[in-house]
Amino acid sequence: MGSREDILSRIAKVKPIGNELLPDISFISISENLLETFMLAAQNNGSQVTLIEDSTEVLAYINKNIAPDKRVIYNIREWQEKNEEIMDQEINDPHTLQDVEVAVVEGSIGVAENAAVWITESQMKYRALPFITQHLMVILKADKIVPLLHDAYKILTVEEGFSCFISGPSKTADIEQSLVIGAHGARSHHLFIITQNNAT
Repeated sequence: MGSREDILSRIAKVKPIGNELLPDISFISISENLLETFMLAAQNNGSQVTLIEDSTEVLAYINKNIAPDKRVIYNIREWQEKNEEIMDQEINDPHTLQDVEVAVVEGSIGVAENAAVWITESQMKYRALPFITQHLMVILKADKIVPLLHDAYKILTVEEGFSCFISGPSKTADIEQSLVIGAHGARSHHLFIITQNNAT
């Protein structure tokens, strides 16, 4: 028996016997407006939040606020269908993403309790993109916001492979409890939320 099999065998021997009941969390709830709760949590995380009626408003924002010589990668399905010129070339080596200034992606699910957004591999386009970009912009429909992470896990799927929750810009306080923004990833995180009445 190899070391791996030996370790797994020992773990199996100390598993709890019987069906262990999970703790009751039914008392945890968010009854107030989900969008407002989500926005407040996002701002507390260090994110910027902008309510929009249409995703094209994000393009207008970028054209106004991002210098034209900066590299921007978009992965928005709707934009791909309408305007191929704004899409970046196909990339096979993630090292070529090192100069990306802004990445714009879609989110599948938003969580009101902590403003985490579930982003799938196809929405990222490249696994490294949300973490290597200087500034991450995420488009989320307001009707995709759920109260708690438990609610999100009931509906999310992992069939696409690598996917993750992203909540705010990269930050750490490991060194002398001094908060540093952008230490391991995006220096800023901007959420564009398509309002409930216009989300489809």
